[in-house]
Amino acid sequence: MRSQGKFILRSAGPYSQALTFDFYRRSRFELADRFPHRAFARTVLYNDIPALITIPEKKPGLDHTVAIEWQSPDAMTDRAGWRRFLERMFYFDFDLRRFYQSVSDPVMKKLTKRYVGFRPVLTPTVFEAATWAIIGQQVNLHFAHRLKSRLVEKANRFFDLNGERYYLFPTAADIARISLRTLCAMQLSRRKAEYLHDLSRMVADGSLDLEGLASLDYDVAIERLLAIRGIGPWSANYILMRGAGHKDAFAFGDSGVNNAVKSLYRLERNPDIDFLISLSDRWRPYRSLACYYLWKGL
Repeated sequence: MRSQGKFILRSAGPYSQALTFDFYRRSRFELADRFPHRAFARTVLYNDIPALITIPEKKPGLDHTVAIEWQSPDAMTDRAGWRRFLERMFYFDFDLRRFYQSVSDPVMKKLTKRYVGFRPVLTPTVFEAATWAIIGQQVNLHFAHRLKSRLVEKANRFFDLNGERYYLFPTAADIARISLRTLCAMQLSRRKAEYLHDLSRMVADGSLDLEGLASLDYDVAIERLLAIRGIGPWSANYILMRGAGHKDAFAFGDSGVNNAVKSLYRLERNPDIDFLISLSDRWRPYRSLACYYLWKGL
């Protein structure tokens, strides 16, 4: 039974839709994320119900609301939970003023003033962030987007609406069914294919609860992720930032962060880990948001 609706979500603190979506337009090779004319669109799976969300474009400036239109080929019965899911995904449950007021570092303060209202957009599931973290290890962003797009296409999870086909990001079970040979044929290295296959199998059979990381303390969550084959410090922090929504993770070793810090802090060479640890301590307890603003400043 087809269903549709519209939510007007109100953010806690300032929000700039233009700044936020301009950042995510960089993901131009993903089949799940779309930027049709004057809108943002994304397919998601909520409680095994596929849906297309569409957000009409707004003029630049600050606002406190976003209008999310949604359609599904199935009945969306838990609309209250669906609404909370979207509020979390678009980071509307956190007041950015808490981050802005905590910043004393003049470089980061300048970034927060330049990009006031810029909010992260979380991946719909922690599993998607973990998949992206494995795919993105030691490759450039352009190629990583291509790999992710190929994975979405190969899993072939889709639904049809109004005569158009929409692809969904694959579930853990979807990826676990793809052979290692097929993953390698998509230009994943053998080792990455094994990491991704093992991760998907553990999530699919219930032996690994990635979604539960959001409710854990940072130190506990990091320890659990680092115990997984193929997940190192960068990947673990990225997963907690982009998927679980932890506020105080930091993507140590990220090339974009290194480039931003080198440029903004006028260093002669890329920062080493000791410099980054010392610098990031200035941004506690919101290192995740500081990292997003460094990416935005590139």
